[in-house]
Amino acid sequence: MDHYHIGIALGISAGLLAGLLFVALLFKKKILDMHFDERQELARGKAFQYGFLTLLATTYAYGVSDILFGRWCDVLAGVSICLAAGLCVFAVTCILKDAYLSLREKPWVVMTMFALLTLLNLGFGVMHGLHGELVEDGVLTFRAVNPIIGTATLVILIVYIINHLLRSREEEAE
Repeated sequence: MDHYHIGIALGISAGLLAGLLFVALLFKKKILDMHFDERQELARGKAFQYGFLTLLATTYAYGVSDILFGRWCDVLAGVSICLAAGLCVFAVTCILKDAYLSLREKPWVVMTMFALLTLLNLGFGVMHGLHGELVEDGVLTFRAVNPIIGTATLVILIVYIINHLLRSREEEAE
């Protein structure tokens, strides 16, 4: 393994570690509080089921696409597409069933976090796109992971904002 690949592996590991430390800090500061009522737990279970089935289906489709069309993307990019699809289905189902936030969490904190994640990942995606690193020799590279994740968080953010605004209007009307 050359220095470039070691650097990529270390960069991915450092990013994951930083993300885990950030989430741990949010739990410690009580910004994220994962206490759900029974109805929310049941809805989250169903959302998890849908997300998992989506992950299975997209992973299988990714494997079949490689057989039918040849190598069209890096493994990391393909896996990221599958994970993003499963996470989107899970999150959107939770949002629509009002089981995304615990009873103590504040919607604006979640929206701000997703907006930052979206901007950061899409920003890296634009940077990689401008440098021509997203596609090499007709193959989607691992550099596409950021725009894939950025798109997933953008979808979740949009659904969350729309749902929050519609719910606020319903509460005002009552």
